Amino acid sequence: MLTKLQVLFTVLSALCVAAVMPVGVWLGFAWAIGFILGAVLFFGLMLLCKQSAQANTPKENEQTDENDKKTE
Repeated sequence: MLTKLQVLFTVLSALCVAAVMPVGVWLGFAWAIGFILGAVLFFGLMLLCKQSAQANTPKENEQTDENDKKTE
C-alpha cells in the first residue's frame, strides 16, 4: 500500500513541476507558486511513505535469525 502511495505522490509531484511554467504564463505568478508548493508537498509525502515502508520491512539479518530459531 505504501509503495502505491509513494508512486502516486511521485507522479503528482512531477505533474505539479511540469505545470509550473504553463500555469505561470497563463494564470500568473501566484498560481505558479501554488503549484510549486504542491510539488514540494507531494515530494515530502513521497519521502514519508518511503521512510515508513523501509521502517516496516524487516531486515535480512532479522529474518534469518527468526528462521534459524524456527528450525531449531
